[in-house]
Formats: sequence, structure tokens, C-alpha cells
Amino acid sequence: MYVRVTSALTAATLLTLVSYAQAQSIPPQGELHVTFAATAVPPVSPMPIGEGKQYLQVNLIMSASNDQGNPILNNMGGRCQLTRLIEGGKLIEQHGYCTYNDADNDQIFEKCDVVPGQALPAGATNMCELTGGTGKFQGLQASVAITSMPVKSTYEGAFQIVGHKNGTYKIVRSTTN
Repeated sequence: MYVRVTSALTAATLLTLVSYAQAQSIPPQGELHVTFAATAVPPVSPMPIGEGKQYLQVNLIMSASNDQGNPILNNMGGRCQLTRLIEGGKLIEQHGYCTYNDADNDQIFEKCDVVPGQALPAGATNMCELTGGTGKFQGLQASVAITSMPVKSTYEGAFQIVGHKNGTYKIVRSTTN
């Protein structure tokens, strides 16, 4: 009886560990569909720089959730630092970087650039690239179209947005170590 109970418990434990490991594994490539929220901290105002243009530095607190449950940008917190050039109330140029962390403290790095004349996919407000990461995200590469919109905040002076990141990714593992 003891052997049967022990064997059953061992089998159940192994099945749980195997299913958990499979749930946490990252397919080597695939589609990326992520919902995110961002808040500017501290709230900032554009600075006029002449000729009807304004310069803005933005520090964003981010949260992201992968709509498909894939570990890439799933349940991750992050931070973005961006510089923006605005003309006539419209973004004409942007450059910046983001870093996201998961519960294991593995990181994903993102680079976002919008330059004059750049064609964006329909509805997109920005284009970004996932340029790598640490731990399980090492070798991550992705091109991501960003769609976002401001939301009304209950905190006076706060700038908040919600949006989606859509694209494709691949994990490129280095053969040299």
C-alpha cells in the first residue's frame, strides 16, 4: 500500500512539474499580442524649442500582459524613457528605450523610434523592436507595432495610456559561449 501511494504521489508531482515547465517554455518564434498600460512619472509638460516645435522627455512606468499567455511580455513590469519632438500637436519624432522584468528577474529590452517620413502600419502610433534580454529572453528579437490611446486619469496631472503591441518574434540562440 505504501509503495502504491508513494508511486502515485511521485507520478503526480512529476506530471505537475512537466506541465509547469511546458507552460513556461517559450516557442522559438511566433506571433506577439500584448496589452499594456503606462503612466508618466512625474507628469511632464512639453518645452517649446522654436519654430512651432516642442521637446518632451517622458519616463513611463509600464505593465504588460501577453494576450496568449506566452512568457514574452507576460505579467511584466517595466520602465521606458523616451524623447519626443512635437509639431502642431503631433508627434513627429521619438527615440527611446524600455526594460521589462518578470517574476524571475529576467529582462526584455525594447527600442522605440519614430522618424520623419517613417511609414507606420494602419492604426499604429509607434514601431518598436525587442532587441534582446536576459535569462530565458536572451536572443529575443521582434518587430512590434504599437497602438495606444490616452485614458482619463483620476489623478490630477497624470498622463496615462493603454494600448497593444502586435508583431512577430524569434529567439536567436548564440552558438558561441
